[in-house]
Amino acid sequence: MREKEPSNHTDSPDRRFTLSKSHILRGRRNFEELFSSSSLLTSKEVNLRYRTYPNADKNVLVGFIAPKKIGNAVKRIRTKRLLREAYRLNQHIITELPEITEMGLHYVFMAKHANLTFDMAERSVTDLLKQLRSTLTSKPSPI
Repeated sequence: MREKEPSNHTDSPDRRFTLSKSHILRGRRNFEELFSSSSLLTSKEVNLRYRTYPNADKNVLVGFIAPKKIGNAVKRIRTKRLLREAYRLNQHIITELPEITEMGLHYVFMAKHANLTFDMAERSVTDLLKQLRSTLTSKPSPI
């Protein structure tokens, strides 16, 4: 029997790789606020739109969007599933940020096209999370 190769995501035993429903951005008002006044980070495959809230219970909420231009419902659901999984495995990059910056954070990953593979999604999500982290830690809290 072949021995299972160790995963590169589990280098720290205290990391949890779950994404609970309480961390998902929901509600029309939340999305409207996010799109009306937010900042944008881009990569080749995925956009990240985010908004910070000063001392808003220090929560991090994330959403995933696959616009209709991507294709039919099957393609959109698959794309959102890939984005969600890539985020779930790399959320440790950003989850401790509210304690450091003392601000709430809402953000949304938006796919740009349907030919998204898991490797492309994970690379884009990781890069965008690192950009977001460096952006938020380098500037003072807004508003």
